[in-house]
Amino acid sequence: MADNGATPDDLAPDVSRRLTRRLTLWGGASVVGGGALALLGGSERSRAFGLQNAMWGAIDVAIAAVSTLQSTPPTTPKLRRLLLINTGLDVGYVTGGAHLIAHTPSFRGRITAEQARGHGAAVVVQGAALFVLDLTHARQLNR
Repeated sequence: MADNGATPDDLAPDVSRRLTRRLTLWGGASVVGGGALALLGGSERSRAFGLQNAMWGAIDVAIAAVSTLQSTPPTTPKLRRLLLINTGLDVGYVTGGAHLIAHTPSFRGRITAEQARGHGAAVVVQGAALFVLDLTHARQLNR
């Protein structure tokens, strides 16, 4: 892209479209796969893992839909800043998921240790995937 004489501001709309498309695919796969596992999983852990993935996927698809409806494309500095902030949040998601796996809180008896591990593993997976998406696309804006 940058090879065709595009200015840095010209990169943001293309990067934003690619990110939106990839987020939609990831979110859709998370909804379908997670939903199937939530319904058909053979253990509390796998059902919790599926449910958490389905919920994250639905949110990802909603975010992608809102992004598609934006009338003004983002500028490179604004999109880069947003993606780098999101990358930091993604690290927090992975850390939070790891905490659920390691410490298995029951949230005052609302979930079992196995459910906590399943939810935690899904948060780690989702956070890691979003980290890769956000950082990859932020780096594309540095060209």
